[in-house]
This record gives sequence, structure tokens and C-alpha cells, in this order.
Amino acid sequence: MIERLSSVLRSRQGRDTVLTFLTEGLSMLGMVLVFRLAKDDGDSDFDRYVIVRRTVAFIFPVVLMGTMVGLTRFVAMKTDPVAQRRYLFGALSWVVPLGLLLLLFSALFPGPLSWVCFGNYSEAGLILPSALMTVGIALHGVAYGFLRGRGHIVQANAIQFLALAGVPCLAFVLFRDLEAVLWFTGALWTAVSLMSCVPALLSGGLRGDGKERAEIIRYGLPRVPGDIALGALLTVPVYVVVRTFGQALGAEYAFGCTLLNLAAAAFSPVALLLLPAISSRLSSAQFDGLDQKLGRMLVLITGASIGLVLFFELLATPILRIYLGDGGGKLVAVSRLVFFSALPFAFFNGMRSLLDAYYQTPRNGVNLMTSLLVLLVGSFLHLAFRTPWFTMGIVLFAAMLWLGYATWRDVQHVRSEIARIGMRGADEVHVLVVIPDTESGQVYSSSKDQAKAFVDLGAQVTMFHLESRTSPMHLVGSRRRLKRMVRAARPDVVHVHYGSVAALWTVLSSSVPVVVTFMGDDLDRRGVKGFLRRPLGALFSQLAAFFAAGIVCVNEDVKDRLWWRAQDAAVVPVDGAAPARRTLDHLRSVAFHRTSAA
Repeated sequence: MIERLSSVLRSRQGRDTVLTFLTEGLSMLGMVLVFRLAKDDGDSDFDRYVIVRRTVAFIFPVVLMGTMVGLTRFVAMKTDPVAQRRYLFGALSWVVPLGLLLLLFSALFPGPLSWVCFGNYSEAGLILPSALMTVGIALHGVAYGFLRGRGHIVQANAIQFLALAGVPCLAFVLFRDLEAVLWFTGALWTAVSLMSCVPALLSGGLRGDGKERAEIIRYGLPRVPGDIALGALLTVPVYVVVRTFGQALGAEYAFGCTLLNLAAAAFSPVALLLLPAISSRLSSAQFDGLDQKLGRMLVLITGASIGLVLFFELLATPILRIYLGDGGGKLVAVSRLVFFSALPFAFFNGMRSLLDAYYQTPRNGVNLMTSLLVLLVGSFLHLAFRTPWFTMGIVLFAAMLWLGYATWRDVQHVRSEIARIGMRGADEVHVLVVIPDTESGQVYSSSKDQAKAFVDLGAQVTMFHLESRTSPMHLVGSRRRLKRMVRAARPDVVHVHYGSVAALWTVLSSSVPVVVTFMGDDLDRRGVKGFLRRPLGALFSQLAAFFAAGIVCVNEDVKDRLWWRAQDAAVVPVDGAAPARRTLDHLRSVAFHRTSAA
């Protein structure tokens, strides 16, 4: 055992792993301590503080805009320090304005926001410092993601410990007034995060064409609804209980959700280490042994999740009495109820980075939004019929149970895909081609000929015909048909010909990376008839270009009409064997994560 530990510590990756686990463990202890310090200041401050922390956790994803995960991913994929710094600047160019907007909104409407968070107007003084905390933790996400993507693990873990443990505890040591505690915490979070970014920003090389800024937001924006849903899963139950049973019970639920978050945080090191490692291996096509490694991790996380829940459920009373003193006894019932959700939630938290690294689409976001829908339905029933106090605990468990199942299902699919791709030749690719025409139609004959050329070049091709783009019912039915085809055929990439409705529909429907070929009047709409068709078609095309994994334009004139990502677009005609080979190479690079767009 000692020899094995010694061998782990001799490698940089091993030392980084040990350091990350140690940091997360110390951070958890610090988070535990800060709530004890809040409890020592009295029940009123404790109740308000736990609601503030849950509210900050709910709101900060809106400011962060999904940039932390994207920043870590893209920086890890780059070796050029200048390109890495441009990604940092791109992330800050989104987060800083949104943070300032939140501070302005909080300063203008503290009363209504107090009513939303606390159920009354008397806590308006806590709103603006809470907003500063939200901005500070969002900036921390940017700094932490950048440092971890660059492999600066020591610095990343240092600011992680300060943000999660050191600063909040110091605030309660220095100040007795809760409002002062919040101001100090927010100010120091902001200062430490900015100081971590300044050296990189001052190194120069930030001027560019905005490509990195666009990539950051394109990757992060679709994940924002999922991030908001994640915060809502642990916050909406608090707001609902505050309105049905009062602030005291709402605070108990807030504390239970905080314990739930702490339990999931125990698995954060796995996620933090997994994202850059998987992203790097995917971009370099290193599939050997990856499926087996993920399988062992799956078993480990599942077993640890079960053990954690059993440990707390059996020892909740002594743990909370030791932790919070005699006042901890009244929190046992709610904490036990809420902590049952730790089993699926911890599993999700441990494996979510695999799905972030593999999927172009926000797979975790889809699962989180579905789980939130389950929670909202249960919350509505509780508000409508005034069910017992434990109802929201059961509703939360049902929502988390779905989240855990959906994560397990998607992880199994990713493992099977990695194993399948790893067994094939490096250049083998399966393309699903979407043609916005009937099977016998001749409008897109050149596109169909190109698909046949892909076959002659050694690709496996599956054809999907989108027969109607104007009927909403037909589009819904076609979406179900496309999803069935994707599950059955298991393509590596989807290639849709023509923009407008066809491209946007495909991007929104496919769980597989989508490459759009723009043909001409899908971007240049001057010759299109119809008052609404002209602007809507152009808008749909530009939205599809924004979210697509890859772009092909048939000529330079078409490329010049892109609002964004023109530097990412390949210019390749549709007709001819040589253009077909170039297009197939582009599809292959997107499918196997070999481009920056991927």
C-alpha cells in the first residue's frame, strides 16, 4: 500500500490528484465550520445565512454563463499560452458585464428581491452584499477553471480553499453583524479571483478576432439552463417551504440542502480531474483503456455514494448535535429526509464531467431541466393542496432520483461509444446526412451525390429525409424519427445540408455533433419571397451556425454572410470528388474532437 502511494506521488498527475482531494476535503471542513460559526451567532443569523448561501448558489450560474467548464475544456486542449489567455479574456468579457448588471439590479430593487428570497421585505439590507457574493463566486469560477485548464493545480487548489473555506470562516471571526459578513465575503472573493487572473491578462496577446470569446459562449450558453436548474433543485424547495411553513422550517430545508451539496462536493475532485483529462484524450484520440478506467470509476463512485448516505442516516443525531450543539437536534428530521437525495446527487456530481467532455450538446443540462420539471410539478401540488411538512423532501428525492438514473444511462452510452470508436480504424467514420427533401426529390441532388461520394471514400452513410419544414406537427414527428435513427445507427456526426429551419431543427434535435453546410440563399435571403420567411430564415441560419459543431460554406460569398464564426467555416463546394473528400475530412475532425470547434 505504501509503495503504491509512493509511486502515485512520484508522478505529477498523482500529486495533482492527491492535492485536489486534500483541498476538497479541507474545503468541506471549512464549509462545515462556517455554518457552525453562523449558528454560534444565533438562530436568526443562521437561518438567514443558509438562505443567502442557497440563493447565491442559485443565481451565480446566470452570471458565470457556463464559462468555467468551457474554459477548463478549451484551455486544456490548447498548448499555446497566448491562446489560453485569450480564452480567459473571452470568459471575463461575458462574466464581468453580467456581474455589474446584477449589482445594479440588486441596488435598485432590494425590497422585492428580499420578499422573493426570505418571504418578507425586512431583509433588504442583505440583498446587495449577497449580489456581490454572487459576482465574486462567479469570478472565482472563471479563475479556477483557467488555472485548472492550464495545469496550475497548486494555484487552483489554493484559491478553491480560500473561496470555499478560508474567506467565509474569516468573515465570521472578524464580524458579528451578518450584513458585514456578507460584504466582507463578497469583496474578498472578488479580489482573490481578479488577482489570480491579472498576471495572465498582463502578459499580453489578448487582441484577436474574438474566436475564443465566441467559442466560450457557444459552449457555455446552452449549459446555462442546466446550471440554473441545478441551483434551483437545491433552492426552490427552500422558497416553497418558506411560503407554506415559514422561515424557520425553510431554513432547516436550506441547511439540509447545504448538507446535500457538501456530500456531492466530496465527489467534486473526480469531476475536476476528469474533465481536462477526458477532453485531452478525446482531442488526441487516445481511447485505449479509457472505457475500463471509466468503468472502475463508475463502481467506485456508486459504492462511495451508498456508503455516505448510510453513514449519515445512521449517525445523523450525534453528528448534528456535535456539529451545532444542542440546537442541532431540531434539524435531524429534515436533514435525514433531504439527505436521502445524496445518493443520486453525489453520483451525478462525480460523473457529470464525462458527459461535459464527450457531448457537444448540454447533456447534463437536459437531464437537470427534466429533474427540475419533476420538482416544479411536486412544488405546485404542495402549494396548491398544503401537504405535510415532509412533502418537499420526497419531491426533492424523486427529482434527484431521475437525475441519477439519467446520468447513469448516459454514462453507459458514452462508455459504449468510446469502446466502439477505439476498436475501429482511425479514419473510419459514420455520417448521418440530413436532406430537407423527400427521398425522390431532386432539389438537393448534389447533396445526395456528395453523400454517395462519402461512401466511395470509405465512410458509412445513413440518410435522413426531412420532408417538411413548415408543419410544426411534422417537425415534431420528424424529431422523434431522427432520435430513433440516431439511437439505432449510432453515427459519429450529423451533416445537414442547407441552413434555415432544417439546420436549426437538426442542431436542436441531435445529441450527436452537427455540421451545417450553407448553400447560398439560406444566408443570403434577398431573393426569398415572403415577408416573414426572409428574416426568419436568416435568423434560423445564424442561430444554427452559432450552435453547430462545424460549418461548411459552398463559397466565400456565403461565408462572408455569417454573423459569427466565419473563421471556423470551411469553404468547400458541394459538387465533385475532391470537395467531397475535404468535406469528409472536416466531418471526421468534428466527430473525433480534433478541432477547436469540437
